[in-house]
Amino acid sequence: MRITGVGCEVLEFTEFYERDALAVVGGAEHPMEVCLVRAETADGMVGFGEAIGYGSPESVMVTVNSVLSRIVRGEDSSNIWYLWDKMYRATFRLGRRGIVVSAMSGVDIALWDLAGKELGAPIYRLLGGNRRRMRGYITGGYYRPDKDIPRLIEEVEGYVRSGFKTVKIKVGGLSIEEDLKRLSALRERFGEKLEIAVDANNVYDFNQALKIGRGLERLGIIFFEEPLSTDYPELSARLAAQLDVPIAGYETAFTIHEFRELISRYAVDIVQADAAWNGGITEMVRIGVLARSYGLPLIPHYSAGGIGFVASLHAALTIDSPLIEYHLRPNPLREALAGEAIKHSEGYFEPPLKPGLGVAIREEEIEKFKRSRR
Repeated sequence: MRITGVGCEVLEFTEFYERDALAVVGGAEHPMEVCLVRAETADGMVGFGEAIGYGSPESVMVTVNSVLSRIVRGEDSSNIWYLWDKMYRATFRLGRRGIVVSAMSGVDIALWDLAGKELGAPIYRLLGGNRRRMRGYITGGYYRPDKDIPRLIEEVEGYVRSGFKTVKIKVGGLSIEEDLKRLSALRERFGEKLEIAVDANNVYDFNQALKIGRGLERLGIIFFEEPLSTDYPELSARLAAQLDVPIAGYETAFTIHEFRELISRYAVDIVQADAAWNGGITEMVRIGVLARSYGLPLIPHYSAGGIGFVASLHAALTIDSPLIEYHLRPNPLREALAGEAIKHSEGYFEPPLKPGLGVAIREEEIEKFKRSRR
């Protein structure tokens, strides 16, 4: 099918009031922002994609509308791997990470959605993925002035009641001692029946990460996510070698080229990538295959809208990921984008059954989230 147009618009949901470690220690705070991508073909078919635009979604939108749209317009939408490489090579002067790769991610996801719709099959089936449901874990424990330890325990109890047996808690926004106290309270409350991971959002230096890592080992934490800046794979490799707790990351890397450094150096024990950020479904599958060749699992990252989660789920089903991340915070934007494509029970996510991504965009619902409408 010939591509006649690719467009992007910014959507946001502002009613989040919790923070991760990066925001607490002075990083940029922003609403939940995603860029909805639509790829249209000559016969009127539309494929949907999503790109993450943390703090600068307008830049992602302009990249899609003014740069990438010209590169793919007129091409056969089924030539997905070729189009990924064409976008990547044509934009090498603009950047190899960040905004450009995020924009490419949205276009790539939309092209896979078109392919599935054209052939009448879910994306993971086109890629040879299995039909098994995928075990999920819930990210929580964000910082809020009124969230003391009893409220944190109450929050996690809600996740357990929803059927999830694995949670990830934010660290790095308080002192090491205070964060370990929060985690100790969770371990005391739930014992070994709850798996606990942590996420530092890149805020520690090596010595800080090593110090808290020793405490995490004593608590039986199942992985320590993004302890250091992604700029220092050699330090992450040293940390991974010195700690028994597995090091996970880094979704803040971009494309297989950055992940190659992390994987080949064994700077991580668990690889994390996001289809809406790291290069789309195409690149996430490539990264997953590379990780597998080094004996490492890939567990998808998630933080924003519904299409991004579903795209990562398709990739995860293809590369047989052991887990996938999710949030249970209220997010009507996610529901408006994904429809019934996101279904979970007893802590597991069901594979989408409809062609393509399997999402059902609620056009009348997403109108309220369009930034231009505000």
